[in-house]
Amino acid sequence: MDAELGMTCVDCGGTLHPLSYPPEEGWEPGDVVAYRCPDCNERFDIVLPDPDEEGTGDWAGQ
Repeated sequence: MDAELGMTCVDCGGTLHPLSYPPEEGWEPGDVVAYRCPDCNERFDIVLPDPDEEGTGDWAGQ
């Protein structure tokens, strides 16, 4: 599983960059990835979803 790159900051519209490095064994569902926006300096901690759970990651339909 990979952490998403290039997400849009909900505060200012800038591009979020990951602060966390992937573990040697790779990311797992439930891991927390920290991101920072260089434009507004806001930090976001994102919990990686489980792709096997129904409705996970489908924000448009929720």
